[in-house]
Amino acid sequence: MGDLDRLVPSGIIEQWVFHLRRQRSRAADTIWLIDHGYTLHDGRDGVPLDDATARWRAEQETVIAEVNALLALYDNINLGQADAEPTV
Repeated sequence: MGDLDRLVPSGIIEQWVFHLRRQRSRAADTIWLIDHGYTLHDGRDGVPLDDATARWRAEQETVIAEVNALLALYDNINLGQADAEPTV
């Protein structure tokens, strides 16, 4: 794959990767809390109306899957093994 022409400085890309990893960690923490009995609710004025736990868990699983795909693409690009677009 030769040299990459980057329009974005590598330091900024590394910062993005750092934030992706942090987001994945937060999503994993949310799933852990849900798995250990914590619940999330939609509500109004501090009054819980609907249990949103299943929706939140599904959203966090999606975050983890998408971040994993992006990080795999990032790693493959840096190893010179990727020519494809992300599958996210």
